Amino acid sequence: MSAMTTTDLTATLREAAQAALAVLPLSAPGTITDIVPVSAAPDLGDEGTAVSANFAGAASGRVTVVVGEETLNTLLMSPEGALDPVDALRPALETVVHSLGQCVLEAGVEGDPAQALGQLDGGAVALVGAGGETLALIGLTLTAQPDTPAPAATATASASPAGGPRRTMDLLRDVQMDVTVELGRTHMTVQDLLALTPGSVVELDRAAGSPADILVNGQLIARGEVVVVDEDYAIRITEIVTPEAGA
Repeated sequence: MSAMTTTDLTATLREAAQAALAVLPLSAPGTITDIVPVSAAPDLGDEGTAVSANFAGAASGRVTVVVGEETLNTLLMSPEGALDPVDALRPALETVVHSLGQCVLEAGVEGDPAQALGQLDGGAVALVGAGGETLALIGLTLTAQPDTPAPAATATASASPAGGPRRTMDLLRDVQMDVTVELGRTHMTVQDLLALTPGSVVELDRAAGSPADILVNGQLIARGEVVVVDEDYAIRITEIVTPEAGA
């Protein structure tokens, strides 16, 4: 490890993992639930897999993505046939690395999750979970501290092998991802929840007429207005949310 502190690495990984979440082909919508040292990473079981790759440039180190059995099965049961985990998970690896600046990512290698995490000496792991279950792990270790980190969206295609990202994304086109439209949120106590009955009104944190959030696998990607099409609700996109704009 370089002179980067544990706090710095945690913050760097949290931002990078949040960006990678949008291209991680999970079996269910997930969020970044915590950042922990590699030694505290949970075991996703014997049926999962890990894809790792070294990188160098503005920063150097190693990045690893571990997925559990359900997500691996989603890749293996694609309508176009079984997807290679190395290809399917490469966009997530690239997004993490690109968030560190101009870096070149080497070819990914599939392996045993425990062994892959063991190679992230002194690194940290982002936990990707849903409903209390950990679906995936995104691990990072740095051997040279990055210069000024750049947002993932500003990374250029030249940092990747020729044709790599396009070919990888083509493989993922038929992988199904959950799209959620969120009108608003609120906080309630257990007592309030128990008091709900038919006809109860729950006030949300959005003003009438405000755009609804559109989330893919729990990641905010756009906003829009609710419309009716052939007696069904639909959403008209009014804004695409970039990583710079955030939530």
